[in-house]
Amino acid sequence: MEKRTKVLVTFIVVIFLVAGLYIFTDWFSKVTGYFSGESEKLKLSKCLSNQGAEFYGTTLCAECEKQKEIFGDNFKLITYVDCGEDKSLCPNIREIPAWYINKNIHYGFKNLTQLEEISGCE
Repeated sequence: MEKRTKVLVTFIVVIFLVAGLYIFTDWFSKVTGYFSGESEKLKLSKCLSNQGAEFYGTTLCAECEKQKEIFGDNFKLITYVDCGEDKSLCPNIREIPAWYINKNIHYGFKNLTQLEEISGCE
Protein backbone atom coordinates (compact mmCIF):
# COMPACT_ATOMS: atom_id res chain seq x y z
CA MET A 1 0.00 0.00 0.00
CA GLU A 2 1.25 3.44 -0.81
CA LYS A 3 2.04 5.92 1.93
CA ARG A 4 -0.61 8.29 0.62
CA THR A 5 -3.29 5.58 0.80
CA LYS A 6 -2.28 4.67 4.38
CA VAL A 7 -2.59 8.30 5.47
CA LEU A 8 -6.00 8.61 3.83
CA VAL A 9 -7.29 5.41 5.44
CA THR A 10 -5.95 6.49 8.85
CA PHE A 11 -7.61 9.90 8.46
CA ILE A 12 -10.96 8.30 7.59
CA VAL A 13 -10.73 5.92 10.57
CA VAL A 14 -9.99 8.83 12.91
CA ILE A 15 -12.98 10.77 11.53
CA PHE A 16 -15.26 7.76 12.14
CA LEU A 17 -13.91 7.29 15.68
CA VAL A 18 -14.49 10.94 16.58
CA ALA A 19 -17.99 10.89 15.07
CA GLY A 20 -18.77 7.64 16.89
CA LEU A 21 -17.55 9.05 20.20
CA TYR A 22 -19.67 12.17 19.72
CA ILE A 23 -22.79 10.12 18.91
CA PHE A 24 -22.18 7.83 21.90
CA THR A 25 -21.72 10.70 24.38
CA ASP A 26 -24.83 12.45 23.06
CA TRP A 27 -26.86 9.26 23.39
CA PHE A 28 -25.43 8.53 26.85
CA SER A 29 -26.28 12.01 28.16
CA LYS A 30 -29.87 11.68 26.92
CA VAL A 31 -30.32 8.18 28.34
CA THR A 32 -28.94 9.06 31.77
CA GLY A 33 -30.83 12.35 31.89
CA TYR A 34 -27.69 14.40 32.37
CA PHE A 35 -27.56 17.47 30.19
CA SER A 36 -24.89 20.09 30.65
CA GLY A 37 -26.12 22.93 32.76
CA GLU A 38 -28.69 20.93 34.68
CA SER A 39 -26.32 20.11 37.53
CA GLU A 40 -25.42 23.81 37.84
CA LYS A 41 -29.09 24.78 38.10
CA LEU A 42 -29.66 22.12 40.74
CA LYS A 43 -26.59 23.18 42.70
CA LEU A 44 -27.65 26.85 42.63
CA SER A 45 -31.24 25.97 43.62
CA LYS A 46 -30.03 23.97 46.62
CA CYS A 47 -27.62 26.71 47.66
CA LEU A 48 -30.31 29.40 47.45
CA SER A 49 -32.68 27.19 49.42
CA ASN A 50 -30.07 26.55 52.12
CA GLN A 51 -29.49 30.30 52.44
CA GLY A 52 -33.20 30.92 52.91
CA ALA A 53 -33.54 32.89 49.67
CA GLU A 54 -37.05 33.82 48.61
CA PHE A 55 -38.45 34.72 45.21
CA TYR A 56 -41.37 37.16 45.05
CA GLY A 57 -43.60 37.22 41.99
CA THR A 58 -47.07 36.69 40.57
CA THR A 59 -48.56 34.35 38.02
CA LEU A 60 -49.33 37.23 35.63
CA CYS A 61 -45.74 38.54 35.56
CA ALA A 62 -43.84 37.59 32.37
CA GLU A 63 -40.42 38.17 33.95
CA CYS A 64 -41.43 36.03 36.93
CA GLU A 65 -42.35 33.17 34.62
CA LYS A 66 -39.08 33.61 32.73
CA GLN A 67 -37.22 33.47 36.06
CA LYS A 68 -38.95 30.21 36.95
CA GLU A 69 -38.21 28.73 33.51
CA ILE A 70 -34.45 29.17 33.78
CA PHE A 71 -34.47 26.89 36.82
CA GLY A 72 -36.87 24.36 35.31
CA ASP A 73 -37.97 21.66 37.75
CA ASN A 74 -35.34 22.83 40.24
CA PHE A 75 -37.42 25.94 40.99
CA LYS A 76 -39.53 23.86 43.38
CA LEU A 77 -36.53 23.90 45.78
CA ILE A 78 -36.69 27.69 46.08
CA THR A 79 -39.16 29.44 48.39
CA TYR A 80 -41.70 31.20 46.18
CA VAL A 81 -44.02 33.90 47.51
CA ASP A 82 -46.98 34.80 45.28
CA CYS A 83 -47.65 38.50 45.86
CA GLY A 84 -50.72 38.43 43.61
CA GLU A 85 -52.84 36.30 45.91
CA ASP A 86 -52.06 38.01 49.22
CA LYS A 87 -50.34 41.42 49.23
CA SER A 88 -49.68 41.14 52.97
CA LEU A 89 -47.09 38.44 52.20
CA CYS A 90 -44.97 41.06 50.40
CA PRO A 91 -44.99 44.14 52.67
CA ASN A 92 -41.48 45.40 51.82
CA ILE A 93 -41.53 44.54 48.12
CA ARG A 94 -42.02 47.60 45.89
CA GLU A 95 -41.93 45.73 42.55
CA ILE A 96 -41.73 42.22 41.16
CA PRO A 97 -39.91 40.06 40.39
CA ALA A 98 -37.75 40.35 43.47
CA TRP A 99 -35.24 38.15 45.25
CA TYR A 100 -34.57 38.24 48.98
CA ILE A 101 -31.03 36.92 49.37
CA ASN A 102 -28.61 37.43 52.27
CA LYS A 103 -30.95 39.96 53.96
CA ASN A 104 -31.05 42.14 50.81
CA ILE A 105 -33.79 42.64 48.24
CA HIS A 106 -32.78 42.50 44.57
CA TYR A 107 -35.34 43.65 42.00
CA GLY A 108 -35.82 42.46 38.44
CA PHE A 109 -35.02 39.36 36.45
CA LYS A 110 -31.66 37.78 37.33
CA ASN A 111 -29.80 35.25 35.22
CA LEU A 112 -27.99 32.34 36.85
CA THR A 113 -24.62 34.11 36.86
CA GLN A 114 -26.09 37.16 38.57
CA LEU A 115 -27.77 34.98 41.20
CA GLU A 116 -24.49 33.17 41.85
CA GLU A 117 -22.72 36.49 42.40
CA ILE A 118 -25.47 37.95 44.62
CA SER A 119 -25.76 34.82 46.76
CA GLY A 120 -22.11 33.79 46.84
CA CYS A 121 -23.10 30.35 45.55
CA GLU A 122 -20.50 28.84 43.25
